[in-house]
Amino acid sequence: MKFKRISVASNLLCFISAIYIAIFFNRTVFAFMSDYLNGDYLIVGIIISAIFLLIYCLLILFSAPYLIKPALIFFIVVSASSAYFIDHFGVFITPNMIENAATTTRAESGHLINGHFILNMLLYAGLPTALILWVKIKHRPFVQKLWVNTALISTCLIAALALIMSNFGTISSMFRDKKEEIVARINPLAPVSSSIRYLVKANNERTYIAEPLGADAEQLKPYKGDGDKKRLTVIVVGETARAQNFNFNGYAHDTNPQLRARDILNFSNTTSCGTETAVSVPCMFSPFPRTDYSSKKFRQSENLMDVLNHAGLKPLWIENNTGTKRVADRIETIDLSQMQADNPNCEGGECYDQVLVDQLAARIDSFESNSVVVLHMLGSHGPAYYRRYPANEEVFKPACHTSNFSECTQQEIINAYDNSILYTDKILAEIIDLLKAKEGEFASSMIYMSDHGESLGEKGLYLHGMPYFIAPREQTSIPFFSWFSPEFLKQNNLDMACLRQQTDKPASHDDLFHLALGLMDVKTSVYDEKLDIFNICRSVETAN
Repeated sequence: MKFKRISVASNLLCFISAIYIAIFFNRTVFAFMSDYLNGDYLIVGIIISAIFLLIYCLLILFSAPYLIKPALIFFIVVSASSAYFIDHFGVFITPNMIENAATTTRAESGHLINGHFILNMLLYAGLPTALILWVKIKHRPFVQKLWVNTALISTCLIAALALIMSNFGTISSMFRDKKEEIVARINPLAPVSSSIRYLVKANNERTYIAEPLGADAEQLKPYKGDGDKKRLTVIVVGETARAQNFNFNGYAHDTNPQLRARDILNFSNTTSCGTETAVSVPCMFSPFPRTDYSSKKFRQSENLMDVLNHAGLKPLWIENNTGTKRVADRIETIDLSQMQADNPNCEGGECYDQVLVDQLAARIDSFESNSVVVLHMLGSHGPAYYRRYPANEEVFKPACHTSNFSECTQQEIINAYDNSILYTDKILAEIIDLLKAKEGEFASSMIYMSDHGESLGEKGLYLHGMPYFIAPREQTSIPFFSWFSPEFLKQNNLDMACLRQQTDKPASHDDLFHLALGLMDVKTSVYDEKLDIFNICRSVETAN
């Protein structure tokens, strides 16, 4: 039986599509507004109507032959994919989130684009797409269409404004109070506007040139090969580790059995610069504090790696994540994603963080003078936490073995996450043991800081990336550890008892730039001893 294709007027198809997008892809934001307004369905209905009218206006702009079908399909597909992550993980669609999606790896994308996501897209985007492709669309003559569409858009905008003005006080108050939570969830306006803003920013950043920073840097105690030990600092950048799930900070699960056996300092009150890697990693290596940091400033300035390079330390960056985020553009970098052939610790385009220990062990004997090495971990990157540790390292059970959280209980998700933290504990302990094994040649230290935290279902939120000013503590409270060999403490004239007294004091990513310079005895005008949390425990003679 052959079905006759239905003919639909172009503006009617836009109307139907706008209703579909408004109802099916904005459920989370409508529920949020309803809760905020204590179930005042009249005002919620007014806002829903206004949003529908704005979506209808957007779609009418593309109501033209050869343009309308691709446009409607595009907006439905974008809205469906955006709504999936908003509804299932509580994410906000911001320019930073678009950047995260644009810079993700194939393996990381594979964890997010799973069977549940594909089924969701086939149902909510595939079927409407098929219908749009099937129907015939009737168009008015060009001049008549121009007049009619202009009238429709004008009328809808006026009607939307009238609806908002009818309860302006309540609506404006809600948007002032919860603007980010609402605007960043409206489909398709949030993904479209955020994508445009990201593309404009990325295009502008192509023209930025990093201005020299700390060109006057020099080592106060360079290695001279006269019997002194070479100084080595290993900076480990964690991924998605939140402080609450570290046993050091009072967590019930014993996630730190190996580090507890080593003499480390745990700074229990540390906060991140951002809630996503693309912000936090550049920020923690930049000279700018969080309150003054911006992507533009970072791209227009050199960073900690460059200052160390100016001082002759030849820093090395070893990468096991999604990239250095432009921090290591001007220093030697080893990307372990390019070294996965026949490695038992690598599979599916990703490697367990064991490869960082192995690579450090392979390179450490080649360091001919004082050195700084950065190890960028894959850590606890979600949602596939179970992929961050080998199966034989799974201690907390039952653990969630899928990236589709709807198939797991919250405790199973937490167990998988805690296993990844336990594995991080093992990796950090192995790094310390490697440094201890080289104490005959090196005076060494290790600094560990995570880039940001993670939500594990608290208040319905998962993953990370919330705008900082409304981000929950789970996404901004991070672990920060340090370990020093006896010879390193001696060379820095650091008092361990004094350092232990600092562990409860507030710390943040702002400290890393300056404490790294202090630990390596680098004298430079960009060093600020007030932001070096170790400096208070260092004697005057060796302070910069």
